[in-house]
Amino acid sequence: MAGKKRSVNGQVKAQTQSASAAQDITITDATPPCGQPQPPSSKTTSSPSTTSASKENPTAAQKPTKKGQPNSKPPVQPSTRHPTTRSKRQKLAKLPPNAKISKRPLLHPALPTPFASSQHPKVLYITASSPYISALKRVRKLLAQISQRHKQSVSTREKALGRGRFAEANGKLDARTVEREIAGEAARKRGADGGAGGGEEVYLKATGRAIPRALEIALYFQAEADCRVRIEMGSVSAVDDVEVGVEGEQQGREEAGGDDEEIPETRLRMVSSVSVSIGLK
Repeated sequence: MAGKKRSVNGQVKAQTQSASAAQDITITDATPPCGQPQPPSSKTTSSPSTTSASKENPTAAQKPTKKGQPNSKPPVQPSTRHPTTRSKRQKLAKLPPNAKISKRPLLHPALPTPFASSQHPKVLYITASSPYISALKRVRKLLAQISQRHKQSVSTREKALGRGRFAEANGKLDARTVEREIAGEAARKRGADGGAGGGEEVYLKATGRAIPRALEIALYFQAEADCRVRIEMGSVSAVDDVEVGVEGEQQGREEAGGDDEEIPETRLRMVSSVSVSIGLK
């Protein structure tokens, strides 16, 4: 037990505390234990100058990063993007000024008549100047011929079997006829026979600036309830002739630096194309 100070008479002296000490005590008591400064740990390696700087300017301290996020950004890796077909294509060589290109028309087979059989596909070649209404009427006429031809083939096939549209319950049916009738009806419900046209379609083909016109016609028939539309994109190769003029030939050689390079007679270029298939449901 610590001793107490006494006066000459033997009485215990009253202990007086300074105002600053009392103030420190009240502040220490008001501060919760979690807010009091912790004693420096032996594991920390920060210098006194760093500690004092952080006390003077608390905003200069680094903000704590979120859990799971690294402090430094990962290095940007070079992109390994696969080369596209457009980047693989090589540009055509530049022609001299005395040469010009003459475009050939695209080759295609002769157009069959609307009354031809289904073995000959019905194709319409659309150009940029093709009339919109006239193209719709031509497609509708071809679809009508397809539907009529399909009905005639069905009736001819049924007559060959020696019966009408449906099997008659006259007591002369055999199992083979009934099974054939059931299979045919199921195929018609699933649309396996290609709809009202028997799978035959009308094809619209366009290239270059005529593609928007072909797509307009396709959108019109896509809105029709009795038509089905399929669109296929692609590209075709076209052959161009290179014509070299006699006039200005000497000037072209001088601009080329006197090199007598052989000019090709033809050039091959790729053209975007679209094929629209229109059939009956």
